Amino acid sequence: MSSFLSEKEPLLARTRKLEEEDEISTHTSSSQTFFKSMFNPFQVCFPISLRQSASNTFIQDGNDIIDYSDDDDPLPDLPSVQGSYPLSTLSPAERLLGLRRQMRKHKIGVYIIPSEDEHHSEETALADKRREFISGFTGSAGVAVVTLTDPERLTGEAILSTDGRYFLQAQKQLDPKLWKLNKQNTLGYQLWYQYAIKAAVVNDFSNVLSCDPRTLSLSLGEFFNNSPSDFQFKPFSEVNLVDEVWGAEKPKRSLGPIYQWELKYSGEHSNDKIKRVRAILKEKSGTHYLVTELDSIAWLFNLRADTDIPFAPVFFSYAIVTLTSVTLYVDHQKLDNSGPSLKEYLSTIEDLTVAEYEDFYHDAAQLHATAFEPSLKIVLPTKEATSWALYDIIPDSFSKRFIIHESIIANLKIFKNKTESHNAKIAQYKDSLAFIMLTSWLEHQLLNKHVKVSEYDASRKIYSIRKNLPNFKGLSYETISSTGPNAAIIHYAPSKYQSETIDPAKVYLLDSGAHYLEGTTDITRTYLFDRSAATDELKKYYTLVLKGHLAVAMAKFPAKSRGTGIVLDSYSRQPLWNHGLDYAHGLGHGVGSFGLVHEGPLYISPTVNNTSKLDLFQPGAILTDEPGYYVDGEFGFRVESELEVIEFDDSFGKTKNGEKFLGFKYLTKVPFAKSLIDTKYLSQIEIQWINDYHQSIWDDFSEKLLELNNRRAYNWLHKETSPIS
Repeated sequence: MSSFLSEKEPLLARTRKLEEEDEISTHTSSSQTFFKSMFNPFQVCFPISLRQSASNTFIQDGNDIIDYSDDDDPLPDLPSVQGSYPLSTLSPAERLLGLRRQMRKHKIGVYIIPSEDEHHSEETALADKRREFISGFTGSAGVAVVTLTDPERLTGEAILSTDGRYFLQAQKQLDPKLWKLNKQNTLGYQLWYQYAIKAAVVNDFSNVLSCDPRTLSLSLGEFFNNSPSDFQFKPFSEVNLVDEVWGAEKPKRSLGPIYQWELKYSGEHSNDKIKRVRAILKEKSGTHYLVTELDSIAWLFNLRADTDIPFAPVFFSYAIVTLTSVTLYVDHQKLDNSGPSLKEYLSTIEDLTVAEYEDFYHDAAQLHATAFEPSLKIVLPTKEATSWALYDIIPDSFSKRFIIHESIIANLKIFKNKTESHNAKIAQYKDSLAFIMLTSWLEHQLLNKHVKVSEYDASRKIYSIRKNLPNFKGLSYETISSTGPNAAIIHYAPSKYQSETIDPAKVYLLDSGAHYLEGTTDITRTYLFDRSAATDELKKYYTLVLKGHLAVAMAKFPAKSRGTGIVLDSYSRQPLWNHGLDYAHGLGHGVGSFGLVHEGPLYISPTVNNTSKLDLFQPGAILTDEPGYYVDGEFGFRVESELEVIEFDDSFGKTKNGEKFLGFKYLTKVPFAKSLIDTKYLSQIEIQWINDYHQSIWDDFSEKLLELNNRRAYNWLHKETSPIS
């Protein structure tokens, strides 16, 4: 990767020229202009290491002689975080027994183990995977509830509650002798928190419902605390009971380095970001903004880390922003491990104090109105992102009715500046190239060479391609590489020890993303390599999913409409609904700038749509469009790309209020599966859209693939981007 250092200056010069000319924000309604690349990063940032080296390994493929010398190159192992889970010498039964022993000791009848850490992160460090440790379920979302009803025999019930993405995975991973699966938002199943209350009310041993208050959100804490039911809500802050069972085997958090995310990627110095935050704080009459969300802190200070949390370039920290100062709470040993350049950068941040990570709760507890500061007013993140412990530690002398709940930074960073927007396109080009190279390689292995390729091998191959791309910083989530029935498991991920062989006659789904210094990606494509296996049924399902995907990508909508997310979600489902079909996950989510791949507060689903507070659909927001359809035990389809909200110029037209329309710029550049498209389900406009899109991919990548000496990918792309009719 060092071979690209000499090419940074031309890339930066080109970036500045684009921004000065405002090319990035120029859009028209013409589909060909819509797909025409404003900038191709490979013109100036050419991945030499991706070139296939000359050798004697040449094969006649049709009319072309192609170098396949890379086919037998050894594939790297995936980073250890992929597929990692808490290890223990204790059996699953012994873990539950140990937890109930702790519950008996502290007279607790019901104990809740959420997925989140004290920062309410979606992905958590191995040291914080308490729910995984106690239950064996490794999905990223869910909550465990354990009861103790007989203190002598140490028996009770244990449920694991998760959403539709993980039902099949949970059924495979949970020991049915120990655990019951509670399917969230499914007819016939209680909501887990209702179950927990009922279990506490009828518990003969103890009606105390407890948890570690650092891992429970304030919104849930208030729900339990204000419930009229006959039980006691007593969060237990002295120790986490799962940690007590885990004992000395519990891993430590990383002390790996933190580094600056440079201005050429962020587009805005931390001082300017802090000023923007203070302006909002002042507008709300706030005096102290307590920041607990790790991605918000990373964004505010333009800092990143690679080892704290899997798939997330953030680091364990807190921050307090006032109108005149800012304090960053972080482990000082991490700072020492980060080298002098980080300390030099931190010295450029005005009015910054760096305190120990462990001092945050102590300092928060000191915040109360005094004669010297009578107007103290605290701003906390939303109740969903604030822990019950943080709210509870604020002195009662400070009237809690004055607390404002608003994730100021999260609401700012969802809208990318010009530099972030431009860099997001570069990241998408890189990852699209990785998908093209991987898919052409995989098809050749399966159909021409008749090699047995496992799901895990495909994950390793796309990782090996990405490793050779400049500024690659790791995977943005665990790669979902799934063949046949596994594709119906929405968040299935193969491992080194459990992986199926990809069957070219069955549907194959690849959902994979990466981090680059320029941005974060999240792409899904579904394929059927053996075209003779493409039945009318499979084509129907895939095309209906694709049709819903296009309905969102092509949508135009007015600004300042808080119901846009609900409308877009229904757009994606309407083609399926018309055939009595649906899917059990959300339509999309925000994507960070070299940040979290699931970036709040922008989420689009039938159950998560904020229609009362924020207008999230504004220019600069980047989100995914990922409808799907799944048949348990048979197959699954999903098509996912990233879109950027844009504003159309006056030539397109005006809304009834005389304002400009909004729509999307399509960022991802990976062909759809032609073998699965049935045009009888598509309109002529949709067919033309697909053809224009495919032509734009060919224009962007064909010459570059030849320069990389990858004739195989060139031929595959020519075939997959030829027009449909």
